[in-house]
Amino acid sequence: MSCTVTAFAVKIASPGDAGMELVIAREVIYEWNALHAVEQKQVLLPLSGGDASSADLLIAIFCAAQGTPDESSSSGIELAIEKQIEAGRPVLIYFSEGRADLKGINVHEARELDDFKKRFESRAALDSFSDEKEFRARFARQLDLTVASHAHFRIEAPGPVPVPASSSPVAPHDPAVIELSEQARALLSEACDDPEAYIGRIKDANNLKLQANGRQLVPQGDPAVAILWEKAFEQLISQGFIRDAGCNGRLFQISPKGFEWLKGIGKSPVGYIAELGGM
Repeated sequence: MSCTVTAFAVKIASPGDAGMELVIAREVIYEWNALHAVEQKQVLLPLSGGDASSADLLIAIFCAAQGTPDESSSSGIELAIEKQIEAGRPVLIYFSEGRADLKGINVHEARELDDFKKRFESRAALDSFSDEKEFRARFARQLDLTVASHAHFRIEAPGPVPVPASSSPVAPHDPAVIELSEQARALLSEACDDPEAYIGRIKDANNLKLQANGRQLVPQGDPAVAILWEKAFEQLISQGFIRDAGCNGRLFQISPKGFEWLKGIGKSPVGYIAELGGM
């Protein structure tokens, strides 16, 4: 693609370890550290030179090329994104539609851009912004959601506290008895494929984001569809299929009832959740 792109790598550390969008991204990361580093027991460290090979998080910012396109830069970051995803690490990709309008590129370049988006839309978090203020807000929300829900950022928790056997254990149920919406089924199923069965949720006045198993499930820019996903989330939480897992109401986890329902449709937990028998 004939686009300029800035790669920005972030490394996790523990507390106590010794273009304008990049400036904003660094500011947002430092703000996240100030608010959450102690609680999360993680510090995000911007890496000098954008060394993606050792990054815990890779951020790519695309905008229309000025002057001679740097094809090696575009192909290089695409390869870095592929390697990051293959390693199970998160990628955030942003497209500038303001200061450098990507809609102004020619037909061939537009086709390449569409192909790029289709290739990564289900494996990375894609978003766009029109100005620096919007980039700050969107990046801050996505950073919160990614750290809260992506498996790569999770710290191993202490072993579960044994629960006394119940005199009336939950009996398996017929999934047909409890009808879930299409979105609720998709959200629960995607979370079941996550090694820790987590769902990340961030909502403000303009956007809803639900992330499970490293995927952002709510299509952006369609309020009507977002309402369906919000209702699906509310159905799962109100009927006890998922439960609050902390992080100031941004992280949720499938409950025993949710796993029972999933077993009824042939879904089984993975990772250490499977070893615990679905919690």
